[in-house]
Amino acid sequence: MIAFCGYANRDVIVQMDVLPSPGERLQARSIRLYDGGMAANAAVAAARFGADAVFAGAVGADPESAAFLAALEREGVSTAWSRTDAFLTHAVVLLDRHGERAVVSEDDALTGDDLEAVLGRLHPGSGHWLYVDGYRWEQPLPARTEARIVVDIDGCHTAAQVRNAAAAAGHLLGSRRTFEDTCGLSLEELQEMSRREETTIVLTRGAGGLDLLEPGRPVRHIPAVRVEAVDDTGAGDCFAGVYVAELALGQTAAAAATTAAAAAALACTRRGARASPGRAELRDFLATLQTVPATHGTH
Repeated sequence: MIAFCGYANRDVIVQMDVLPSPGERLQARSIRLYDGGMAANAAVAAARFGADAVFAGAVGADPESAAFLAALEREGVSTAWSRTDAFLTHAVVLLDRHGERAVVSEDDALTGDDLEAVLGRLHPGSGHWLYVDGYRWEQPLPARTEARIVVDIDGCHTAAQVRNAAAAAGHLLGSRRTFEDTCGLSLEELQEMSRREETTIVLTRGAGGLDLLEPGRPVRHIPAVRVEAVDDTGAGDCFAGVYVAELALGQTAAAAATTAAAAAALACTRRGARASPGRAELRDFLATLQTVPATHGTH
């Protein structure tokens, strides 16, 4: 089983020619509503790859929340561990004609107590995995666990939050923008963190592919898969879900990252935060490709 603890929200996707500047008023080409949320999206991606996925998030008791959970169930994701006494958050995603985006989101109602409750449900020694998004790491993990933990650090804002996540997790995933620009951690610092905490770190670089940092090993670079991107919303969530699904099958970090990067690249060719492919679909897609220089990948 893989438990996904984190955001559930509805995405308001605004398609534009260019992203607005402060104070500027522009016309949108389209405005659409989609289900989203880092953990929920990742759970869907994992389920499409055959994983036994359960979503542990916080939503409300209203019809919109019920529809959100029903959509997850249709994807094969159990929602039995989700709270329904809170509210469903929303995010506004602005997309330009090149697929670049800007996001405005709101905080959800999940707390450290919720994370501790999920940990209590993952029985020791059973080989379960736990995904946690990057918004839960103001404090260190509230309880010790034998669960194998993967953290997507997109959502962390400081180096201290990343360090809290690294101390708990066997795997950290995130974009270069979050690791380096937002949290101010250099590649050398991340290598030292990987060694010290015995944590594998996957640093995605968009069209530049990704860097895999495994404890005590040289940095391994994995190139991106070439695609024509139209929307990278949820691509990182797709990467995370497929990565955990592959780890749960016993794949190495390098093999899992390679498969996840290809899945996320394919997701970028479609609109919406849940554009992740299934395993057979990805296999068919890769069979059509030749080895060429990368032009786009996950962010």
